[in-house]
Amino acid sequence: MKRYQVYFQYFNQGETGSDAYRFASPEEARAKVEELREAIVAGFDARGDLEVIDEDDFYGIMDRATGDYAKVIIAPGLGK
Repeated sequence: MKRYQVYFQYFNQGETGSDAYRFASPEEARAKVEELREAIVAGFDARGDLEVIDEDDFYGIMDRATGDYAKVIIAPGLGK
């Protein structure tokens, strides 16, 4: 069985964090990516000078003024 992995990483006001999630279907993985994407957008909503990268397997935002960022990546995982 093929698995899908979603990676979330951030740096915000000097704090860093990351998490990884595994899913059995691409639909579940895409739903998690969308959930995290919405959280990222909400967290950076009031900021001004943002760089946004929005691709099929990667979503990220970086505040150019502070260097704060958040990103979510989806990747095929290992079987079983």
